[in-house]
Amino acid sequence: MLLDIPREGRWLQRPSLHFEVAAPYRLRLTSGGQPLLWVCIDSYWDQCGFLRGTASAPWGLPPLRAAELREVTHEPGTDRWWEAWTWRLGRALTESLHPLLYAGRWCLRPVRAIDVRQASRYPISPMEWGFGEEIAPPHSLEGLSRFETFWTEDWATESVLSGAVLPLRAASPEDDGRVKSWRKHARDRTLPPALLLYVDLLAKWLVLDGHDRLQAALLEGVTPPLLGLWPVVERADPSRAVSQQGALIAAEFQLRAGETPQRIDQVNRMLVRNFAGPRRGTVTRAWPLRGGLEVWRAEVLAWRRWNTFPTAPQPWEWFVGTTS
Repeated sequence: MLLDIPREGRWLQRPSLHFEVAAPYRLRLTSGGQPLLWVCIDSYWDQCGFLRGTASAPWGLPPLRAAELREVTHEPGTDRWWEAWTWRLGRALTESLHPLLYAGRWCLRPVRAIDVRQASRYPISPMEWGFGEEIAPPHSLEGLSRFETFWTEDWATESVLSGAVLPLRAASPEDDGRVKSWRKHARDRTLPPALLLYVDLLAKWLVLDGHDRLQAALLEGVTPPLLGLWPVVERADPSRAVSQQGALIAAEFQLRAGETPQRIDQVNRMLVRNFAGPRRGTVTRAWPLRGGLEVWRAEVLAWRRWNTFPTAPQPWEWFVGTTS
């Protein structure tokens, strides 16, 4: 399903959940003006750090009611079942009192979680990336049970893979009423799909709706149904000749490190992206962070003073430094 959001009215405002950016490579994910996540990316794209906040303002959709579940009578997993839930979530996204979408075109469609061994390494070269990142399939859903406060990722290694799923809140207790109710649906294979938002800059999926449904599926050992959401771009790259030359250089550099099957497949995909015609991909929008780097650092340092969490000195000092 493609959703065309008009460039007028409430859609011109910053949505209730959105990214803000400050130079150099600092991001803040906010909900209702409150921080959910601070991100710092190394200037060489070698490393990324994450710090969680806590937002009480709503970013998601209204909880599903029992009556809504009964209205979808199609056999779970069939085309008509997916169509019914895609339409329901599409309407919810466009009618929400706390909009999650901004003006432009969005894609909403079923996505399938893959085995982590099938995931691609995070692209650390702009030539690998190209314009309009392609969607990386989600993986590592078991990581939803871990809710770290602060962590860093080494993007220069092949251990960080595109498509990891990142929860926006901690998991509910296993004896929570909604979790127990959803576990029955998971056993019956009647669990509604969870909604994930793809963020191309981080190559990760954020859980927008369905944290408890995902947890219930994991507790029951069931693969949960997933709907993916992302902003759509489709255009030709104006600097095509330059990007193609850069792609060839990047391909040669990558293959010098060893021609493993995974690396060859990744290089092939990169070359196809750069030499194919106009393509459809995604670019996540971010708004300027008022106050820039100074405000970002002040918030991060204040959050550390108010909250105790373990971390080694070196990654934390890098994270809060004025350069990266």
